[in-house]
Amino acid sequence: MEQASAVAAIDNSAAVYYGEHGYVVQKQLIPTAAIDQLLSTYAEDIVPSKSRFYRQSTNRYEPNRLSPFGYVEQSFLDIHAYKRYPRFRSASLAIFFAEALHRALTNITGSAAHNLMQTMLFDANTQTPPHQDWWYLDSVPNGQLIAAWIALEDIEEDAGRFFVIPNSHRVVLHEQGMPHSKWLASVRQYFDDHRAQVHAPALKKGDVLFWNSRTIHGSLETIDPKYSLKSLTAHFLPSQLTFGNLFTQKPWVNYEEHGRHLYFPNQPEYSLRSSIVTKLKLVLYDHPQLLKLARRFQRGGVADY
Repeated sequence: MEQASAVAAIDNSAAVYYGEHGYVVQKQLIPTAAIDQLLSTYAEDIVPSKSRFYRQSTNRYEPNRLSPFGYVEQSFLDIHAYKRYPRFRSASLAIFFAEALHRALTNITGSAAHNLMQTMLFDANTQTPPHQDWWYLDSVPNGQLIAAWIALEDIEEDAGRFFVIPNSHRVVLHEQGMPHSKWLASVRQYFDDHRAQVHAPALKKGDVLFWNSRTIHGSLETIDPKYSLKSLTAHFLPSQLTFGNLFTQKPWVNYEEHGRHLYFPNQPEYSLRSSIVTKLKLVLYDHPQLLKLARRFQRGGVADY
C-alpha cells in the first residue's frame, strides 16, 4: 500500500494534482478551535442523546450505540441540518463553511462558490465499503462534485484510515440497468484487484483530503478498536451546476441559506414519515426499473415528502 503522496500547496498545483489523480490533500485547513468546539458540543449534546439519528452506515434511524471504548459505532448523516441540536449544528456549519476550506475548493475547481449537499460525522470507523459517489450524488454534467474528508483528530493507522484509489476517477464500473448490489460488488472487485494502489494517508487534526465524485474511496478495516476515527465528510457542488447523480438531475433542489452560503437539507431528522420514505427508497434501490419510474415523479428530497 502506498504511504507517501504529494501534498500540494494551496496554489495551482493543487488543482493540477487533483485533476490528474482524482484527489488532493491540503494540510491544516481547519482551525483547531473550530474542531474543539464541534467535538465539545458533540460530546455534550449528541453522544448522550436518546434520539434516533439517520445512519448511512446502516441506512436506518437508530439511537446511538456505543463501543466498549465509548465511541458511537454508527455514522451521522447530514449533521448540518440538525436543527434540534442548534449548538452542534452551528459548530458544524462553522467548519463546513470555513473560509480556508472554501478558498481551497475554489482553487481546485475554479468555481467561485460551492453549495453544501451532504455531510457526515464519524466517531468510530464504520468500515465504509469502496464506492464512487456519483452513483448517489453528483453534478450535472457528471464528475464535477467534490467531497472533503476532514480529520478531527490525528488519525491512527490502526483505527482504519480513509482511503482513495488514485486515478480511479477515470474508471467506469456501472452499466445501464445494473442493480445497486451488483455495482457495489464490481467496485469491491476493482478494490481487491488494485490493493497495491490503495492510498490511506496519515492525516492530522485539521487536514483535509478532497476527492472527485468518480474517485473510488472508503475506509480500511479497523485493526485496534481502542482508536476512534473522529472525522467529517462534506460534499460540495459548484454553485453554477445542477444537482443530480448518474441517473437523474434534480433542478428542484430547495436550498437554505447560511450567511452567503447555500446548503441542501436532504435527510430530515427523525419522524415516522421520514422513516417510512427512507425505507421505501432502500427497497427501490436494487430494482432499477422501479427506481427509474420513481425518479420520474420525484420532485423533492427526503425532507420534502
